[in-house]
Amino acid sequence: MNFGRVFAVFKKEMRRFFTDKRMLAALFLPGIIIFLFYSFLGNALTSLFDGSSIPETYSYKVAINEEEEGGKFVPILESYFSSSGQQAPTITYYEASTLEKMKDELKGGELDSLLFFGFEDGELSKVEAYYNGESEASETLYSALPSLIDLAYKTYTFNDGIEPNLGGSSFTEVSILGFILPMITISLLYSSVIAVCPESIAGEKERGTLLSMLATPIRPVELSAGKLLSLSLISIVSGAWNAICTLLSAPSLIGGGISIAPAGYALFFFVILSLLMLFVSSATFISAISKSTKEANGYLGPLTAVMMIISIIPSFVDVSGIGYSFVPFLSSCQCLKLISSGSFDLLYFGLSVLTNLVFALAFVFLTSLSFRSERMVRG
Repeated sequence: MNFGRVFAVFKKEMRRFFTDKRMLAALFLPGIIIFLFYSFLGNALTSLFDGSSIPETYSYKVAINEEEEGGKFVPILESYFSSSGQQAPTITYYEASTLEKMKDELKGGELDSLLFFGFEDGELSKVEAYYNGESEASETLYSALPSLIDLAYKTYTFNDGIEPNLGGSSFTEVSILGFILPMITISLLYSSVIAVCPESIAGEKERGTLLSMLATPIRPVELSAGKLLSLSLISIVSGAWNAICTLLSAPSLIGGGISIAPAGYALFFFVILSLLMLFVSSATFISAISKSTKEANGYLGPLTAVMMIISIIPSFVDVSGIGYSFVPFLSSCQCLKLISSGSFDLLYFGLSVLTNLVFALAFVFLTSLSFRSERMVRG
């Protein structure tokens, strides 16, 4: 292989992309769209996505300190569940001195809600309500508690100076981010790739320049390598930009309540890069077997909807099994969902990235073979 000719093709492609305003817009606009979408539509998405799937047969487990036993709140709480058709709650009474022990039970999932009623001279002075944000049931019940307590008591302070969420994260916020992050990120990244790949090969066919290049001493594999090298580098630049925009705007999606660990940022970056390599190689292959840019776009365009559908599958189907890590695209969506929840299965992540790269190499090989066919080259 003559690396000088490969580098010449590489320089030609880089010059064409980075001097074309339309191409530059295709590279950087997706990241800007991601940032704007996450930042300004967060409130609307939060109001539309409640994630409630608690069965009516579920009995909420509520712990109340003994001072409230026989008080006004318990009958109101029971009436609330009765009127909503929900199973009656399981009430546990505890001594005030064991509050810290009860907090541990709430963290461990043994309770859904922990209430402490503080009385002074027979009058309620304060209410402390704790919940585990990692539990959908616990967070759902907590949202209803203030209005229920107001029905029983009028003058008191509620959660004054305490952190009520003992779980460290919010089920609703994590669910929203886990749903939106893969869908928007993958769809826009794929859109940025198909904006440049069809033009690279199918466009060369239409203009006749591809056949002219192959008539020179350059070998098909060299031309393929130069094309893919330039497109891959462009996709990496685009991916890095989109990754930065996505991660910077993610907290705005749910009001700043989600924080991603440094390991999450690193894993996000590697997943995105492997996805981009797969997108570029597959789109380039489709462009290579297409007769024109229009035909290539006709094949690649509808796949955008397919990518969006695949991206939301992990929100509704459990694809965390290690076998799913060998399914390209889908495993990457699961990785993005795990990042949003702070879960890091390094084996799953590693196999997913490796799978993307293996399939990318397969498409590179198929693209090289297509350059050897005169029928394919002529279009």
